[in-house]
Amino acid sequence: MIRTLQSLRFIFVLMVFMSHFAYQGSGFSAFDAGGDCGVAFFFMLSGFVLSLRYGSQIREGTFCYGRFMGRRLRKIYPLHLLCLLFFLVVSRSGFDLATLLNVALLQSWVPDPYYYFSCNSVSWFLSSLLFCYVLFPFAYRRLSAWLTLVVFSAYLLTYLMVPTDHVNAILYVHPLVRFVDFYIGMLLGRLYEQGYRVPHAGWLEWLLAVCLVITLAVYPWVDVKFRNAPLYWMVLIPLLLVFAKGEGRLSSWLCTSPMQLLASLSMAFYMIHQMMIGILIHRLPEIPGVLMLFVCILTTLSVSWLIERFLLPKIEKVI
Repeated sequence: MIRTLQSLRFIFVLMVFMSHFAYQGSGFSAFDAGGDCGVAFFFMLSGFVLSLRYGSQIREGTFCYGRFMGRRLRKIYPLHLLCLLFFLVVSRSGFDLATLLNVALLQSWVPDPYYYFSCNSVSWFLSSLLFCYVLFPFAYRRLSAWLTLVVFSAYLLTYLMVPTDHVNAILYVHPLVRFVDFYIGMLLGRLYEQGYRVPHAGWLEWLLAVCLVITLAVYPWVDVKFRNAPLYWMVLIPLLLVFAKGEGRLSSWLCTSPMQLLASLSMAFYMIHQMMIGILIHRLPEIPGVLMLFVCILTTLSVSWLIERFLLPKIEKVI
């Protein structure tokens, strides 16, 4: 992965962290904007990176679907099952249909929060992402103006028809809808692969950072449907292209060793952060909010490092 985009993963996963920290009784105001923005970014980034990595193979006919899906499953399943097992042990939950759907990463298909936010609730993202992986080579082969028109027409129709009380179930979680973010990333990856570059990327990095902050700031006043993803497309599309070029000072900072280390922990950090927040605030309720925030971040980072450094390598050897 391009190093600047790799480091951006940690910036956006920290936004997701902050959107969940407030719900645990910490006294902080909810940073819902960070969750919606972070999720949209990760779907778009996945489509972008996969297009760059496998686009030429698909066009040349050397792409192996079985090998591709095997690598995707080995990347997400060990961590997913480890976190699910941890959740079941700590929560002492029974094994029901929701748990079974979690094991199969099918929970995001059921438009009921009991199912799509069950067990380690953040794993709904993997459920929807897996669907994007399944469709990726077929959609990439057919990238065209016509397919793009169909995809966005379907999204617009869904957007208009979904009632407000089903926004989470359909617009935020459902794999068919989240594929639109992934598809945008694929389109951007194709543009980048064909040589499209944004000029004067250095000053654009700062401009886009400011635009992102403004977008996050106006979030509370935006319609609940629009802010699930379309609100962020306007800034995330140029952001991916500009930071992929990586010529500015912000890109230089993102390429530093500390940021690269944090980036390498992003997936584990995402998968365990909500459980760690819940455990720590339950066990240490007397700690003030600001201090608890740092305790949760540092503890989650430490556990993420242990997982990436010791547990996952051993699991992957067994697999």
